[in-house]
Amino acid sequence: EERRMILRIFAARAGAELERCRTERDLEATRRSLERTVVALSTPILQVWRGILALPVIGAVDQPRAEAIMQSLMSALAGTRARFAILDLTGVDAIDAATADHLLRIVRAIALLGAQGVVTGIQPAIARTLVDLGVDLSRIRTFRSMEDGLGFCMRAAPRA
Repeated sequence: EERRMILRIFAARAGAELERCRTERDLEATRRSLERTVVALSTPILQVWRGILALPVIGAVDQPRAEAIMQSLMSALAGTRARFAILDLTGVDAIDAATADHLLRIVRAIALLGAQGVVTGIQPAIARTLVDLGVDLSRIRTFRSMEDGLGFCMRAAPRA
């Protein structure tokens, strides 16, 4: 009888441990799914006109986010064969040297795929920081607003 009692206790503990492991596995799968969703939502690429993609950037751009932006944008450019990609920085409040470098790399990658990168919406504080950091944007088309950048792309795009 004592043996049966001990076996029941061990069986109950083993069952509880198994359930805990299943719960942890399910939670981890849910966490990974949520991370993929957040990355997808943080890099929305919009086809705003024929041959023109736009990516509104909101918040900080750290290394993982820059890589997600790069990957998403490169896939979209290859898939749509767009001639222009607008990076709209209206929602970026602060920038540092690393973020500026990430954005410049993205614009260079756009050019390597045969499209032109256009940067819009640089806020005054961002402009000052870029100047203070010595970031050279002379080879990049920049515009005050998304509207201005889109207008440029539409005028420059060949008529079909």
